[in-house]
Amino acid sequence: MAVADTPAVAETRTDAVARRRRLGLAVLLAGSFVTVLDALIVQLALPSIARDLDAGSAAIELVVAGYSLAYGVLLVTGGRLGDMFGRKRVYLIGMAAFTLASILCGLAPNATMLVAARVLQGATASLVLPQVLASIRVGYDGAERRRAFGLMGLAMGAASALGQLAGGILISGDVFGLGWRMVFLVNLPIGILAVLVGLRFLDESRAPQGARLDPLGILLSSAGLGCLLGGLVGLHHLGPVKAGLLALLSLPFFFWFARHEMRLEERGALPLLSIRLLRLPAFLVGAVTVLVFYASCNSYYVSFAVFLQFGLGLTPLQSGILFTPIAGIFALASILAPRLIGRYGTRVLRVSAVIYAIGYAGVWLELGRSQAEPSLWLLMPVLLAIAAVQGFIMTPLLNVVLGALPESHAGMAGGAIATMQQVGNALGIAVIGLVLFAAASGGAVGMLHPSEAVIGFGHAVLLEFFAAVTVYALLRRLR
Repeated sequence: MAVADTPAVAETRTDAVARRRRLGLAVLLAGSFVTVLDALIVQLALPSIARDLDAGSAAIELVVAGYSLAYGVLLVTGGRLGDMFGRKRVYLIGMAAFTLASILCGLAPNATMLVAARVLQGATASLVLPQVLASIRVGYDGAERRRAFGLMGLAMGAASALGQLAGGILISGDVFGLGWRMVFLVNLPIGILAVLVGLRFLDESRAPQGARLDPLGILLSSAGLGCLLGGLVGLHHLGPVKAGLLALLSLPFFFWFARHEMRLEERGALPLLSIRLLRLPAFLVGAVTVLVFYASCNSYYVSFAVFLQFGLGLTPLQSGILFTPIAGIFALASILAPRLIGRYGTRVLRVSAVIYAIGYAGVWLELGRSQAEPSLWLLMPVLLAIAAVQGFIMTPLLNVVLGALPESHAGMAGGAIATMQQVGNALGIAVIGLVLFAAASGGAVGMLHPSEAVIGFGHAVLLEFFAAVTVYALLRRLR
């Protein structure tokens, strides 16, 4: 005969369940934190890496772009693996592998090994973030789910705000005599703790009907993106002819990928990317908007970090301190953006895009006015305004794009748009590297002269101005 729990026992059990869910959510938030942190913390380390490893401009670009490219290409695959084999299992494997890849980055003896380790780090990050999103979606309901997603946004915002400052402190402090290597090794305690706590407190979940992988689709899309970005990154190393041919080689891969996905749909199988999405104008416009916007954001902060250290002679710590108010304004704008969107609608995005373009124009004019010694006092208000409008656009953009699509396409479109976000990051770094390092004497980035860094940053800002104008034009189409 079963004995009913006393109120005290029931309360204790409820507290234990609540504690388990809190710790499980903390583990998931750690995953979203480190994947964003590693995309940003490395930016202030680029000049030190260039000097220490005698890295050329292509290697420096790939240290950033390689992470985003591998992350973006495999993001949908990572989500599908969680559906098939269990989200807890894939998350823990991903975090353990991400931590190992971070160690390899920190111990890399040369630029080639560092780039390879960064690509591996991006690939393992693609196993982590989809499980965070899916686990929150299926594990929490109502107000609890909204609170969990709000905490996830806060964790990612904190990673954005802390990334630059933490990078500057770790590099300038020369912790354990490791210099820039600590920006990667700092992931070690976070990763180990997340795996150990997750083993005990994370709940397992998987899709009710397991989906199959699409290995051929993954291979074809990865090859196409690799050829395209490889041609862009290698333009001033391979020469225009070889780089152009490499970029053009992406076209047959994309064509074969489209045909393969169409055949899968005709057979009733689940494709990596539904071709039906490509027939929706809202998806096409939204995907290009996300790609261009994220390309402009990521490339801007990389070029700004190079400008501060090579052009103005700031230390990594000084640069990190300067980045802190910029990141703080961005985080504050990201928090306020949903409230403004609710009151004024997508007009907030379009007005922000206009200010975005004006801000870049202002930076470019100031650099042209005083190339010998640009004034940070004059630049900072404009830089803060750029950060604010980036926050106003970035937070609601994905929701606006997905909200313009039929609900039946929301799941696949979400994965595709998230992939475009990461590919945009990689594309922006590849394109901006063409102008940012073109002025480097003999391509030796570690020996970039102050005047060369200022000129390179000016060219980069001009490209970002045109990207901002493009974002505005695309947002008008999304009304």
